[in-house]
Amino acid sequence: MKKSIAVLGAVLTAGMFSVPTYAAEAPSYYISGNVGASWYNDINIREPYQATVKTDEGINVLGALGVKWCDTYRVEAEFGYQRNNTALWEDNGGSSAMSGNISVTSILANGYYDFKAGAVNPYLTAGIGWASVGVNNSLIANDPLSLTNESHSVLAYQFGAGIAIPVIKNVDLDVRYRYFRTSTVSLDNNGGEFQIASHSVLAGLRVGF
Repeated sequence: MKKSIAVLGAVLTAGMFSVPTYAAEAPSYYISGNVGASWYNDINIREPYQATVKTDEGINVLGALGVKWCDTYRVEAEFGYQRNNTALWEDNGGSSAMSGNISVTSILANGYYDFKAGAVNPYLTAGIGWASVGVNNSLIANDPLSLTNESHSVLAYQFGAGIAIPVIKNVDLDVRYRYFRTSTVSLDNNGGEFQIASHSVLAGLRVGF
């Protein structure tokens, strides 16, 4: 019995010393920037009619300010911008070429789970926040009445995974995949509803300070 109490006391003493050490670990901060290619899924427009908009490959740019508490967890505020040109309109009447673009400006709160592996450090990420979806100078060929210029605020979220490769002290090369989606966008004048879903592959730098 006395031996068990002694072991328990040793464990509790070790815990008392280790907890303050972890709690006293100062958080570190970082900034990051990424750029890459983005692809929208086919945009399915619903109500009052059914149609599909196809887009070309586009660009995605991300910038973030984050806080890292340990080797495992970090959170950040991220600003993002992606834009893809509209290419084709398809409905029951056939298909027509399109001009213009669809852009998404977003501000997300992201969380990360980092795997400390050494030379290459994988991570998982998820985030949620606000997005402004802009339909910019969108025009169906031979239909001047279809010209659309408007933007709408919606909920947005993302999931992703990537790897961080240390380059020099406090500087990592960051390569990632990102899946991004919005809630429903409702166009003006009963112009239909749709959601944006995109896939991006990006590369950039993360700098700690």
